[in-house]
Amino acid sequence: MNLMGTTIDYVILVLYFGGILGFGAYFARFTKSTQDFFFGGQRFAWWLIAASLVATGIGSYSFLKYAQTGFTAGMSSTMTYLNDWFMIPLFMFGWLPIIYFSRIRSVPEYFQRRFDRRTRLVATVFTLVYLIGYIGLNFYLMGLALRSMLGIDMWIAIPVVAVISAVYVTTGGQTAVIFTDLIQGLFLYIAGAILLIYGMTHIGGIQEWWQSIDVAHRLPFPGFNRPAEFEFSGLFWGEGIVGTLAFTFINQGFIMRYLAVKSVNEGRKTLTFNTLILMPISAIVVGCVGWVAAAMVTKGSINTGVNAKDIFMIVSNVITKPGIFGFVIAALTAALMSTIDTLINAVAAIGIFDIYKNYIKKDATDKHYLNASRIVSIIATAIGLSLVPIFAGSRSILEAHYAFVAMITPPMLVAIFLGVIWKRFTPKAAFWGMIIGGVLILLSVIFPQMIIPLAKTHGLTDGSEANIVFERVEGGKLMGPRAAYNWNEIFGADEGKQTDWVVEYKSKEDMSEGSAAVYTRMDTLDGVVVQRYCAPLTNLQPRSSYSFQIANQKAGIVYDALLDKGLGEDKLPDVELAQADLVDPDGDGETEEGDVNRFGFKTAGNYKYFRSVYGLIVTLIVGIAISLFTKPKEDIDGLTIGTIKKAKEKFKGGTPSEDYGEKVRGSIEIFEGEDKLIYMDKHDMERMKAAPGDLMYVADARKWLGGLRSVHVKIGEPHQEPGVVKMSEAIYQEGNFVKGKGVIVEKVI
Repeated sequence: MNLMGTTIDYVILVLYFGGILGFGAYFARFTKSTQDFFFGGQRFAWWLIAASLVATGIGSYSFLKYAQTGFTAGMSSTMTYLNDWFMIPLFMFGWLPIIYFSRIRSVPEYFQRRFDRRTRLVATVFTLVYLIGYIGLNFYLMGLALRSMLGIDMWIAIPVVAVISAVYVTTGGQTAVIFTDLIQGLFLYIAGAILLIYGMTHIGGIQEWWQSIDVAHRLPFPGFNRPAEFEFSGLFWGEGIVGTLAFTFINQGFIMRYLAVKSVNEGRKTLTFNTLILMPISAIVVGCVGWVAAAMVTKGSINTGVNAKDIFMIVSNVITKPGIFGFVIAALTAALMSTIDTLINAVAAIGIFDIYKNYIKKDATDKHYLNASRIVSIIATAIGLSLVPIFAGSRSILEAHYAFVAMITPPMLVAIFLGVIWKRFTPKAAFWGMIIGGVLILLSVIFPQMIIPLAKTHGLTDGSEANIVFERVEGGKLMGPRAAYNWNEIFGADEGKQTDWVVEYKSKEDMSEGSAAVYTRMDTLDGVVVQRYCAPLTNLQPRSSYSFQIANQKAGIVYDALLDKGLGEDKLPDVELAQADLVDPDGDGETEEGDVNRFGFKTAGNYKYFRSVYGLIVTLIVGIAISLFTKPKEDIDGLTIGTIKKAKEKFKGGTPSEDYGEKVRGSIEIFEGEDKLIYMDKHDMERMKAAPGDLMYVADARKWLGGLRSVHVKIGEPHQEPGVVKMSEAIYQEGNFVKGKGVIVEKVI
């Protein structure tokens, strides 16, 4: 369906794209080296990185996906955003100081330094396929979104977005990505606030909304092991544990963002604030439209039979006004582009550090690598663009991509985790553990039965049961069928009264048939009488597709399809139950009245959330077993938790000094030459507890710049001029400082 915007909506969208290009051009001036291009010069304040991570965290398709989940699962849709708390200590005191102080530039580089060259090669291949595939997937999803919401042809929208993304990432690098994501994140939160306020106003207020949603939508968590589409145990292990660890520990784009902060302590502040404050806000931003839609069902505004994937577009178009809708679409575009820009920059980093510099041209100048980085960014964009037709061609390709992601993530995670905490973990164990673990996970895709023993420990459904659910509001037309994840919290068969309706179903694989009685009960929500219908189906075949129809033999009524007549005068979908053979005798799904969608469902039993946990366990067993019979690597100082102090020594180039004092304000005095030290007054150094040779951070005193104009530099012998920071012209240019502006100096290590 196409929800066309007004002229002003298009104008806002064009202005947004123009602004993004302007950002890329402006921040190109701050990119003078590969360190700037990939890590922003490691100069930024924690709050700037945290704010930029909003857009990266929400990312691709989140508005559409979580609006759908909020509509079907209610408040429990927030669970996927609130699962990150447990990894704070693991990242803060383990992985972050190791990669920061060891100056790790890419995830595969850690694999070589901790293990060996061939393990790095395996990690490079896995990571590049993962990232480039995601670039293509995000381009495709953005094209779908723009086509659905504004009617823009997908094959026009995707190249335009690709060019814009490539331009500002290629010219501005990580600095452009950080600052554009800062603006995009702000757009996202403003749009979320607008949708929440407009949505609650449309319903009649927060109290009216709360009373209009049922118990299933009020629960903060889904069922422990039901339903298979959205259950607590699978979400916790699959999304919360494996998904969060993967995003935090092996997502190159995420890691590069943390390597852009001015110090490890700033990175820790970023992680804490992002996890405990911003992620809960993000959960509300992306899910609130679905929550509003659930209340609109009770109000009779939305038919439960609508495609839940379209909920974001449906509700946004109804509750907002021209111009506001354009702003919301611009924000959604920002969410999609923020993921793409991060991925492009990440692929360029791996392409340069792990392939080009490692295998092709080892000893070129930094300027050469900077130019090569920009070329690799363009190539990454082009390859991602070339994958779009593949993703668009078949849904099975999408499923294969997700299966591959689940296959490569657990082996890499295990290798990193054991490599960080266990000095006895060997290079051969890492290499073969990744390969054997990946093969075993692939086999579990082909033979899901391999995961059954693990799934049974949590009582997961094997796919032999399902519920068909539909409703009627205030005696109106029968609606549905409906996807309702916490349905057992509303009522079961023993709580309802049997009706004259039955559900008749047929397997598309073996053509076996069955039928189930339909039970009903009356509920009242905010004074509105809602009649619930539920048919519990049993003895189904796991991992199978079924067609079904609902029939009332006494009344002579049979429904087996939904007739979508498009948008009514109220801008809401006009959907009603129908008998497909009568309204669509040709069976092509299209009639003069509208599109015909036949009823069907797919049973559970593939245990998609538990595949990653299975992968972790088998790879862990293989890695530990091989380590017991092979020789560990000796020179790994600074690459494990127990040797972080060694990493600090290498980072500073001397003994670390972690006794910190005050921050000191001063003015810059420039002298000629290439001296790589700064010089300050003796008393100023005492206030900072700094000694000659300590690493310092000098930044423009205007804190709102977030470290844009700053530099890391060692301090030399003291002079006798209080408040004066003496530096060479080279250091001054490297820090992008402005004449006449004061600076703040602090000790790093």
